[in-house]
Amino acid sequence: MAKRRRGNGQGALYKRKGRGVWTMSWFDHEGKRRKKSTGTTDKAASQRILDKKVRDAALRREQVIDPLVESVSKQARRAIGEHLDDWKATLQSKGNSSKRVKVAFDRASRIATDCRFGVLADVRPDRIQQFIAERKAAGMAPRTINGYLQAFRQFIRWAISEYRFGADPLSGVCTVKVVGETRSRRPLSPEEYYRLIDVAARGPVFVHLTGSDRAMLYRLAVGTGFRVSELASLTSSSFDLDGNPPTVTVKAAYSKRRREDVQPIRSDLAEVLRSWLAQRAPDVPVFKLPDRTADMIRADLRRARAWWIRETHDRDRRRERRQSDFLAVVDHGGNVVDFHAMRKTYVTLLIKGGATVKVAQELARHSDPKLTMNVYTKLGLNDLAGALDGLPSVSGSTDDAQAIRATGTDDVGWAQYGAQRQRESAQRSATQRDDDDKRTPSLDDHKPLRIMDRRDSMRRGATQRDKATSRTRTDDLCFTKALLYH
Repeated sequence: MAKRRRGNGQGALYKRKGRGVWTMSWFDHEGKRRKKSTGTTDKAASQRILDKKVRDAALRREQVIDPLVESVSKQARRAIGEHLDDWKATLQSKGNSSKRVKVAFDRASRIATDCRFGVLADVRPDRIQQFIAERKAAGMAPRTINGYLQAFRQFIRWAISEYRFGADPLSGVCTVKVVGETRSRRPLSPEEYYRLIDVAARGPVFVHLTGSDRAMLYRLAVGTGFRVSELASLTSSSFDLDGNPPTVTVKAAYSKRRREDVQPIRSDLAEVLRSWLAQRAPDVPVFKLPDRTADMIRADLRRARAWWIRETHDRDRRRERRQSDFLAVVDHGGNVVDFHAMRKTYVTLLIKGGATVKVAQELARHSDPKLTMNVYTKLGLNDLAGALDGLPSVSGSTDDAQAIRATGTDDVGWAQYGAQRQRESAQRSATQRDDDDKRTPSLDDHKPLRIMDRRDSMRRGATQRDKATSRTRTDDLCFTKALLYH
């Protein structure tokens, strides 16, 4: 075996077992010993290779050459497919769902293939812009194009954070502008929701879901506001039905905002879920959802609408029902019903039920209340008309103002006063018997003038011997015992 020659900081050359190609040994800029084969049996060529390694190590040690920049340059010359595989493994290690990882990886890989990016250094913004133009010409929706850009942008940012790429080449690439809501969804009314559940429970099997399973899926979707991916991730351990209040938990890997969500539910929904979950295996998803949930709910809606139309035997009524939007998949305004419309139903019913904006935002798990109120809340004409009851009546007069002061509630709001006047109207038209109406007021009377006027005005339309019925009497002592409330 040939004796190894030790170099004084110049490295060394030797042959393993005294034969074959030369192997070089040197210290890098970090002081670590490196060994590598020169790939040649020519000693002079091997010496030149070794000298270059030693010089590069000295330049890096003196910071003439930036090791980080050199590493980035080396990584950028690797095949882009290798980087995509490493990025996919990183997404999986972070606990993302398999569906989310697959969608992001497939979209980034398609851009790399269509733009003909062989290595990472080939990524250029002009090719990305060309990809966008081609997809728009092919009729791809703006939101879908932005989804592809988002996935590839996420891959590039990961490569930069891993020191595999330099500056971001997509910093100047803008997303496609989305004008308005590309798909306008409408929420279901409570009656539509109840009929949908009833028809689904009696319906046939759709893909892997029985009718009872679909009915429970719709109940849970409207009772929690969960998205499709969140519902598909639920297992028996996700439900805490004995809590106060009962809750359903979505793991952070399946939540859109990437955090664990604990959603409260109604107690009646919890009781229905209790018996249904008793038949489910633990640690197994309780729902086997089809790939297209929109087809599933629309099939149940069409079946429910057909049964609703056939309920009446009157031809005119049937014609009216066929022309209505009740249980329609697409209404006359172009609004559609798909599975995500169940989430819109959840938020809309919360607002109609009197929930504040903050409460509705927290239950919907939105970061911006504008999204809750402007996109997920849809009110009808009747809802808007009902809010007008809080306005003052157009028939208000000076007598009305005196009447409300006589009750001792001068500071009552107009909305409360309007409801109060409705209760008073029954008394004003009633006939009553009271011996006091024979008396004429005197100056010695201890009743305040305002109360006396109020009492007399209430009895102008009453005869002396008539008696009011039980429905016209009021339980409010402010009117029957006015003296006690002066």
